[in-house]
Amino acid sequence: MHAELVPDAEKPIAEEALRDPVKRGFYLATIAHCMECHGRRPDDVQDYKNAWGKGGYVFKGPWGFAVTSNITSHPKSGIGAWTDAEIRRALTHGVSRDGRAFKQPMARQDYFSGMTDADLDALVAWIRTIPPIE
Repeated sequence: MHAELVPDAEKPIAEEALRDPVKRGFYLATIAHCMECHGRRPDDVQDYKNAWGKGGYVFKGPWGFAVTSNITSHPKSGIGAWTDAEIRRALTHGVSRDGRAFKQPMARQDYFSGMTDADLDALVAWIRTIPPIE
């Protein structure tokens, strides 16, 4: 059995494509492995077709447990109603819209906070393109 590859990430992204904020955001999300968790069903199966951004998988570890969030554009189940600033804050400060601190393994603010403004804007632009899933 082989690992399922993130769709459209099977080959290198052309340099000129990285000038497009959405394509750059996809590239950054791919190397950050965002969908390895947010595209995993609750039964621990990667499903980039039906669970793209839906979340719901429960991680268990020494921190307790953490459920991957729905990062689709769904306005209620996902983050579609969040502002760009709230998404950036979630990435760079490791907190949800309501101020709740993220648990491991999503407490990645040390990595995201070191990104340039342009790269954070690209990530947000790409996240906005994730179709809504309830």
